[in-house]
Amino acid sequence: MGKVLEKLLLQRLNYKLEKDNSLHPLQFGFRQGKSVDLALNSLLSKIKEAKQKKLHTLLLSIDIKGAFDGLLHSSIKSSIDKITTASNITETLKDILHNRKVILPTQTGPVT
Repeated sequence: MGKVLEKLLLQRLNYKLEKDNSLHPLQFGFRQGKSVDLALNSLLSKIKEAKQKKLHTLLLSIDIKGAFDGLLHSSIKSSIDKITTASNITETLKDILHNRKVILPTQTGPVT
C-alpha cells in the first residue's frame, strides 16, 4: 500500500507543480514532456549563442552517485514549502516524511 500511495502523491504533486509553474523552465529531469534530447538541445543553443557573442563559455558537469540518498527529511520538507502552497498533497507528503521509519533485519533482530 505504501508504494501505491507514494506513486499517487508523486503524480498529484507533479501535476500541481506543473500547473502552478513552480518548476524552473530549464529543469528537465523527472518531468513529463522533457527529455535528454531537449536538455542537450537547450545546452547547445546556449553555447552557440555565447560563441556568436564571443563570450567565454565553461561547462561543468558533476554526477554525484547517491546524491539524493542522504537528504535530510527536514530539507525536503523545507523545499516543498518553498516551491508550493500548502495542500492536502503537500501536507500528506510532509507527514509521511516526518513519521517514516525504516526497519532493517539483522542477525540480532530488527533495528529501527
